[in-house]
Amino acid sequence: MSERTLLVSLNSGPIGTLRDENGIWSFKYDSAWLNDQQHFGLSPSLPLQHAPLLDLSSKRPVQWYFDNLLPEEHQRRLLAGDARIDVADSFGLLGYYGAESAGSLTLLAPDAQNQIEEALLPLSDVELNERILALPRVPLTHGAKKRMSLAGAQHKLAVVLQDGALFEPAGATPSTHIIKPDHPDADYPHSAVNEWFVMRLAKRAGLNVPDVHRRYVPAPVYIIDRFDRVRDARGWQRRHVIDACQLLGLDRSFKYSQGSMASLAALADQCRGNIAARTRLFSWLVFNVLVGNTDAHLKNLSFLVSEEGVELAPHYDILSTACYETLAYDKKSWPNLTEMAWPILGKQFIADVDRALLIEAADALNIRKATAERLLDNLCNHIMGKAEEIYKEFEAENASLKQRADLAPILAGESRCLRTIIHVVIKEVAAKLKQR
Repeated sequence: MSERTLLVSLNSGPIGTLRDENGIWSFKYDSAWLNDQQHFGLSPSLPLQHAPLLDLSSKRPVQWYFDNLLPEEHQRRLLAGDARIDVADSFGLLGYYGAESAGSLTLLAPDAQNQIEEALLPLSDVELNERILALPRVPLTHGAKKRMSLAGAQHKLAVVLQDGALFEPAGATPSTHIIKPDHPDADYPHSAVNEWFVMRLAKRAGLNVPDVHRRYVPAPVYIIDRFDRVRDARGWQRRHVIDACQLLGLDRSFKYSQGSMASLAALADQCRGNIAARTRLFSWLVFNVLVGNTDAHLKNLSFLVSEEGVELAPHYDILSTACYETLAYDKKSWPNLTEMAWPILGKQFIADVDRALLIEAADALNIRKATAERLLDNLCNHIMGKAEEIYKEFEAENASLKQRADLAPILAGESRCLRTIIHVVIKEVAAKLKQR
């Protein structure tokens, strides 16, 4: 009989025990957690109970939930290779990288050294640049003191940004920021500034998003504040967060195929204050269309979970993927062949999305037509002005950065990328969505 065990904790307090017995996963809540007045179930598919939660042959809520903590696709293969663990061994990867996972949970083997000490290890721009240059052969986490896993398909590193300096967390220290360099694939140039710009625009347009930053080491780096961290008298604490796949009890492989207006409505139904959740999800949907974010799948929506219930978390991972399908990048897909992550009421291509379709989508979320019209007008009528405003700020910041000779070609390419987002993607879509 083969059995493996991991202890699951939140802010050093025990939550429960995760087991893999001959390929069947189970999870049992710790009695201390069950007796805690501020307890909550990790997700609706893992409800609080004294008896172990056991996976079945066809329905595996335990494995699906914890597997969603790991990165996807190429990133998972990189981490598996670096750890010398079979890429299909999700339990082994969780055990190896569980000291800092996506969200709040820490997963450690029972015999692992107790992580009491907290420490910050300086991460110089030189070292970070060397790691970026080593991509995609080795992951950004290679050589890090703390083994960590972040969900998603892009290269990421969990860090602490403090007084302008970067640090890597060690021991029990939680990370406070996530950094992403440019995508190594030549088909997605300048992705760091792309995401920085679009996220800044999202905040200016009224969406709830974390603060974001850009840095040059000299390789461009995008930095985002972690919304699942909060500071109190004890220091930085982790907040429990789950993505939409975890909230709906889905395996990560369904992040595209299960995307739909019905899924958005089901997610809103899980939230306390579901009326506000519905309007926020509708604004998120419209904004993604406006900026050409064609990768807005279910794992790019997250939810904060506490004893008070479930609430929609700030938005993240919003960038203009559509800009890379335009003539500016020698492509001819835009807009007629530019596909969204999932069809909106049967419409797969951005060219097929118009105002009437989005009003119909709002109705699927039980949003009144007058409210949908107001939300649409607020976004469509002001987004170009706000985008041009942020671009001017970008150029003003670049005035001093251009003094660095190594940055001149990078900044020129970034400017071209942002102009394409503004004057091709946003301008065309906003004009179309204004038409009644």
